[in-house]
Order: sequence, then structure tokens, then C-alpha cells
Amino acid sequence: MVVVALYFGRGILVPIALAILLAFLLEPAVTWMEKLRLGRAGPVIIAVLLAISVLGAASWLVFVQAVDLADKFPNYKATISKKIESLRGAKGKGLAKAKATVSELGKEISSTIGAGENVQEPAGSHPGLPAASRARPFPVEVIPRTNPLSSLWAVVTPLLSPFAITGIVMVFTAFILLRREDLQRRIFTVAGLARFHVTAQAFQETTHLVGRYLMLQSLVNLGYGLVYGTALFFIGVPNALLWGVLAAVLRFIPYVGMLVAGALPILLSLAVFEGWMRPLLTVVVFAGLEIITAYVVEPLLYGSQVGISSLAILVAAVFWAALWGPAGLLLSTPLTVVIVVVGRYIPQLEFLSVLFGDEKVLTTEVQLYQALLQMDLSGAKNLVDEYLKEKSIVDLYDSVFMPVLIFTEKDRQEAALGDDREQFLLQSLKRLIEDLMIDPRGEVRMIPAGEARNQGNEAMTLACIPARDEADQIMAMMLAHLLTRAGCRTSAVPPATLEEMLGEMSEHDTDMVYISSVPPLAVSHLRSIYKKARLRFPKCKIGIGLWGYPAEPDAIRTRLGLVDTDIVVTTLSKAVAQVSLSPDTVAQ
Repeated sequence: MVVVALYFGRGILVPIALAILLAFLLEPAVTWMEKLRLGRAGPVIIAVLLAISVLGAASWLVFVQAVDLADKFPNYKATISKKIESLRGAKGKGLAKAKATVSELGKEISSTIGAGENVQEPAGSHPGLPAASRARPFPVEVIPRTNPLSSLWAVVTPLLSPFAITGIVMVFTAFILLRREDLQRRIFTVAGLARFHVTAQAFQETTHLVGRYLMLQSLVNLGYGLVYGTALFFIGVPNALLWGVLAAVLRFIPYVGMLVAGALPILLSLAVFEGWMRPLLTVVVFAGLEIITAYVVEPLLYGSQVGISSLAILVAAVFWAALWGPAGLLLSTPLTVVIVVVGRYIPQLEFLSVLFGDEKVLTTEVQLYQALLQMDLSGAKNLVDEYLKEKSIVDLYDSVFMPVLIFTEKDRQEAALGDDREQFLLQSLKRLIEDLMIDPRGEVRMIPAGEARNQGNEAMTLACIPARDEADQIMAMMLAHLLTRAGCRTSAVPPATLEEMLGEMSEHDTDMVYISSVPPLAVSHLRSIYKKARLRFPKCKIGIGLWGYPAEPDAIRTRLGLVDTDIVVTTLSKAVAQVSLSPDTVAQ
């Protein structure tokens, strides 16, 4: 229903949308003039008159240059003929032979079909006339007599519609600028006072993004037209000023405008210059300038500020062009910006922001999990490398690897993973961790004695044991890696029976034991492990790592029956901090 309304209401909606777009562009100038105490209506009148003057001057310039080009164009007939003859080539070449063969085949087919047809002459026909004349009558057209006023009206009528639309747009623009605060309050009232804060934030973000985009695009297009026209002038292309102005104006239209702005001077250069050097130079200037503008200037200035993806811009251009024609092309990007912002603040329309926005939809942990599910180890390594360019290993373990293990355990409990895929996923995570242990970004750094001390004691000795399976062991490996980086003597005990793991720890002088558990967990099983570890190591401090568990640590302490000296942590960073090393080493 909305699309149908947009299509059939385009005669009314297009001028209003163009007026809003122009109001966004003129609003900073109006606000600046209002600060100079020029009154309320004065700045608006000045801004609108200035916009009319610029549009009128550009239109008049294009008209004068176009008339001048039309007068010169007959002089280029000889050059155009020479170019056509040079492209035809020798008649005896392969293309000419192929053309002659096709022509002969066509004649044979026509003669064969004509021989099998019995053409009967219509009654009253003259046998002396050619067959084509006897079969079909001559067309006769009656031209009515016209007067000069009718001819003048036929010429003026096509020009009235653009002038009328321009006048309506300017009137709407002036009204919007004069009553912009009142219109804003009315929008807030329509949205409802209960959503006043959200509406105000969405309105502010929309005006900022659209206004910034239009201003920067106007500056970029103005510079583009200036450079392009200057380059064409030095090449010698006639009416370089015309092509510079057209390039600046047409680049407001996505995709199509750029192609038209480049194609017209290139075609003209082919008609004007006898050789091929200057037409090729025109192509090089256009292509080079377009590449620099599209891939360097625009991304640096406003590419990341618009908030929509490049694919969304293309889809929006096609959609709005189908609805509103050329005006839709001009309005496609600003309208899509508005749609994306609305989708961010209205939950029911969030899918629009997801489809058209440029924000990363899938987080790193989800992308890593997908890569491992597809058994793409190289893709997983690339994701880890990209993440470590901005984040630390602690963040990688806590925010990426831990959620991946939680996803794995959940899917394993629901039988959503096959044995082969599950083993590949777990072994790949182990391999990634082992690579980080020897990588310069995550290599083990043994801190000299005395640097990693806790109130005069030597560096602590810790052991990390898994509560149940391989996922718990992988978390224990990550914790052991971080604690070793912090200066502790740490070991990760491989999965085995509880007696075997406790027996292995008893062979070392252990200061603290961490029991690693990944959800979903069985509290009774974890309580049993804790009690046996507490009996086996009465003097050790015991930490329970409930990785990513949403419940409060105090509630878990009560359920597990922990003593006061033992701790419960839910992240690796908290586990490292609980060891009470010096702040500098923990931060590393």
C-alpha cells in the first residue's frame, strides 16, 4: 500500500521531497544569518533567492552553451565521416566477408519463401503497377491548418511544467525553513510523548546525516566540475564550461549522472578531433578523476558518515527511479538515509536498518563460529588476525573464543552438531590458541623474579582443570596462557578422571586451583568436584570459572557451598585480576 501510494502520489510527493532536500541544504546558511540578527523571514528570503539565482544562472549557462554547441556541430561532419570510414576497414577483411555471407543467405531464404507463396491480386488492382504497390495502398495524411499562436503554445507548454515544479519547490522550501521548529514539535507530537526522547534522537541524527551528506556532496561535485571543465579546456574540447557545469550537477544523480557527464564530452571529442590521441586523453581524464573522487575523496569525506551500504545505494537508486523517475534518482540516497535511521529507532522497522545499513551485522564471534562450522580454518585465522589489530588477547578470549565455545556446547546438547564437525571446531580452537602462545602478540613473557610479586611473595603457581570435557579444557588453556603472560607458573591439566587430575596437581606445589566450566553446567557435578578439590588441597585457594554464566556470583557461591576464601568468576579478565598481581602485568 505504501509503494502504491508513493507511485500514484508522486505528483504531490516529489515537490515536497525536493523542498525538504533543499531545506536541509539551506538550513545551515539560514541559521548562520539568523545569528546575525537579520530577523526571521529575512534569512529565509535571502537563502531562497540565492538558490533561485544559482539554479537560474546554471540553467542559462547550460542553455547558452548548448545553443553554441548546436551551431558548431555541422562543422564536425567531415571529421565524423572520417572516423566512421576508419572503423569500417577494408572491404575484403573478415567482417566484410561475414556481412556479405549473411546478406546472400538472407536473399536465398527470401527467394525460397517467395517462390512457395501464391499471391492473389485484390479485385480492382492494376496489373501494371508493382507488386508492393498493388498489395498495399499509399499512406495519406491530412495536415490540419494551424495558426501561429497554436505553434507557440506547443513550444511553451513543455517548459511550463519544470518552471511550475521549481516554483512549488521554492514555496515549500521557504515554508519549511520558516516553520521548522513548529514542524519539529508537530512530528514529536505525532510520534507520542512516551517516545519523545527516541523521536528527538532520531530526528537529530537524520538532520545531521542528511545535511552533512548534502553539504559535502555539493562541495565535492563543485570541485569535480571545476577540475573536469578545466582539464577539458586544456585538452581542447569545445564548450568545456558546459561539461564542467553538467558534471557538477549530474553527479547528484547516482550512477546514471556520472555516466552521462562522462559520455557526452567523450563523444564530442570523437567528433571534433581528427586523431585518436585527444579523445583517449579525455577518457583518461574522466576515468582518473572518477576513480579518485569515488574511491579516495568521497570515502574520506562522507563515505563512513552516511550509514548505508554501497549495495543499498544501488538498490535504492533503482527503486526510487522506478517510482519517481529522475527525481527519484536524485532523492534516492537521502531517502535511504532516513529509512536506515528510522529502522534504528523503531523496533518494528529494524529490518530496514539491517538490510540497508553499513554496520557490521554479524559480530566477530558469530563470524568465527560460522567459519569453523564450515571447516574454514584459514578464514578463522583471518578473523582472529583482523580482531587483534584493534583488540587485545584478553578481549579475544573473553569476547570471541568464549562465546564460540558456548555456542558449541549449546548446539552439541541439542544434537545440532555432527561428531566430525564438533571435533574439527574444538581442535581448530586449540590450534588457534597454541598459535597465539608462540605468536609475538601473545607469546609467553616470563616476568623476572621480583616484578610479579604479591606483597613480598614469589610468583604464584596455579593449575587449571576442566570440569567436564574438551570445551572446559580449552577455557583452561586460555586462562593458563593469560596467567603465564602475567608472570605466574601455570599449567592446564588435560581432561581425565577427577582423581587423576587431582593426583597430577598434587605432584606440584600449587598455590591456587581454577576449575573451568562452560555452560550448560550441572551444579551438582561442579559441587562434587569442588568438595573433592577442597579436601585434597585444604591450603589452596580455589577459583570456579563459570565462563559466560549470567547468574550473580554470590548466588552461585551459595549453591556450590564455597568457603569465604574461594572465588567465582565469569570472565577470564576477572580471573586474572583475582590473582592479585601488579596492575601493570595484569593489564598486559
